[in-house]
Amino acid sequence: MPMSIPRAAHLLVLLSVLAISLSSCGAAAALPVYDTDGHELSADADYYVLPAPPRGSGGGGGGLTMAPKGLHPCPLFVAQETDPLRKGFPVRFAPLQQDQGGSDRAVRVSSDVGVHFAAATTCVQTTEWHVSGDGAAPRSGRRLVLTGPVLSSSPNGREKVFRVEKHSRGYKLVWCGGSSASTSCQDLGVFRDDGDRRAWLGTTETDRAHAVVFQKDTTMHA
Repeated sequence: MPMSIPRAAHLLVLLSVLAISLSSCGAAAALPVYDTDGHELSADADYYVLPAPPRGSGGGGGGLTMAPKGLHPCPLFVAQETDPLRKGFPVRFAPLQQDQGGSDRAVRVSSDVGVHFAAATTCVQTTEWHVSGDGAAPRSGRRLVLTGPVLSSSPNGREKVFRVEKHSRGYKLVWCGGSSASTSCQDLGVFRDDGDRRAWLGTTETDRAHAVVFQKDTTMHA
């Protein structure tokens, strides 16, 4: 017996509701990033980026900080503290993909974020992170993460797009500006270049990603 029109219409409505529900579940699948206290990372708080235990390829250094590289005092590059007891400067993450209401302030795994240090510098410029152009790369061929304005934008305009991804020892930071494809990202690691005393944050191979954890800055800012 052929299906009646009302029954067929009812079935179409149920299928549409099911499709919307599945789509919503997929959109909400991105897990939050957690700090060392087990709380979700918030876009309204600052966090120290510390090496995940046990100490990895950073040579036992501390948290991430800013430092000049070479003879020029500015811009400041993202580096690792040489003293493992020093936390460096806290950072703040800014989600670049907000929900329509803008109410979700959680930092989520595999989601685009902007990153900046919650600190002032003598360079009197933004502390927002971006990845250097080919001309600023060290001799090793890696591309460094630095602060300050982007002096030469690429066609895709994604120099300042980063993500937090899961790592076997915690999390890792990746840069997603090397290609026009939003799914193309490069791991970030810490390394020394040309005998530098400091270790710098820059693009690296997957097996050398810098494993990190996030510790909330509880300092009361004026």
